[in-house]
Amino acid sequence: MKGSLIKQHRKFKNLTLEDLAQGICSVSYLSKIEHNSINASDEIYRLLGERLSITLTDINQKFDETIYENLHQWHEAIQMRDFSIMKEYQSYAEKALNKNQNIDLLNLYHIIQVRHNMTLNETSISKEKMKELKGIFPEATAEYHFFYYKTVGLDFFINGEIRDALDYFRKANQMMNKLPLEDSETYFHLSLAYSRTRSAVESNFYAEKALEGYTNSLEYSKIIDSYTIIAINYQILNAYDIAKDYFLKILKVAKNHLNFIEKRRIFHNLGYININMENYTEALYYLYKAKDITTEDTEFNASTNYLLSLAHYYSGDREKCLDFIEIGEEEAKSNAALKYQHKFFILKNKLQETTHQMDFIAKLEQNIIPDLRNMNEYDDYKDNLELLGNLYYNKRMYKKASMYFKEANNYKSTQKKDLL
Repeated sequence: MKGSLIKQHRKFKNLTLEDLAQGICSVSYLSKIEHNSINASDEIYRLLGERLSITLTDINQKFDETIYENLHQWHEAIQMRDFSIMKEYQSYAEKALNKNQNIDLLNLYHIIQVRHNMTLNETSISKEKMKELKGIFPEATAEYHFFYYKTVGLDFFINGEIRDALDYFRKANQMMNKLPLEDSETYFHLSLAYSRTRSAVESNFYAEKALEGYTNSLEYSKIIDSYTIIAINYQILNAYDIAKDYFLKILKVAKNHLNFIEKRRIFHNLGYININMENYTEALYYLYKAKDITTEDTEFNASTNYLLSLAHYYSGDREKCLDFIEIGEEEAKSNAALKYQHKFFILKNKLQETTHQMDFIAKLEQNIIPDLRNMNEYDDYKDNLELLGNLYYNKRMYKKASMYFKEANNYKSTQKKDLL
């Protein structure tokens, strides 16, 4: 076990076998030590330890269950974002592992420490730290592999690399199935990643598994998050009545555990759902409730204003619709929210009945649709392809109309290819 510890710390310090062995022993002898095929003298271990800044003589390398449990409790505190408790567990682990340098416990410490820093400092994994984690991986336990896949997957997810995140979360799930572990957070991350790729069925499968675990442990905020993912997935599937039931269930069951922003999101989504169900009075009721809750999320504000303008448009209130379009246009422009600049532009032209004009068609075809495609805004991309197809059809430009209808029909496969 001492050999594995030496090899690990040598790699941490980017030392070659020759660098570490110089003046202490031969390279071949050091290689045998690292592979645990021989036991060196205490003097050799002392010298190697000094060069690596670790203690290798008279150390306790037994697997300590107390330290192991502390490491898991530390990870649970990280998941709950309980910063004060996180720091207490971190301090205990550091002190305990100064005395007990069991290689498996040290490896778990390193990966959990990375997750700790990501959560506490809201930072990504540095290149140096990623190299260190990869260096540990080949000789580490299956449990380390699980934490590695999960933590690196989360790093990918935070940085918007959804495809890689999903790959790593899948691997974490595969490793978890080989271990005596049932980690609700892994299911939750799988659900969230699948939802981001618009894979609603897969997302709901894992959201239900996460929900079961969070319900058993009474983690109310995560219960709310899981229900919300399920509801949004039903929106994606256009099962608006089911999505509506889920959001109303959250309001009823978890009303004492919802913060203002969570309530705002639920009201916002209920407004969106009721627009699609053509319940415009009810849609406006929820959207105004959402708007009454302030948020610094400028894109969220733009989205709510857009839905308010849309609900007024469909309910026939042209004046209110134009008011919210003008508010939304100004917000979208000042915050460089290109998606909503386009959405308000299209709605304004619909309101003014100018969508048949060639200036509008040219902008839709040459700017708006390519922008939506590049931003992976697939629902808006599909809807506007169909709009463009209809505009060309009405002008009897049937070949062009057919081309855009065909692309709109293929958007699901296009979406899957891009995101998965």
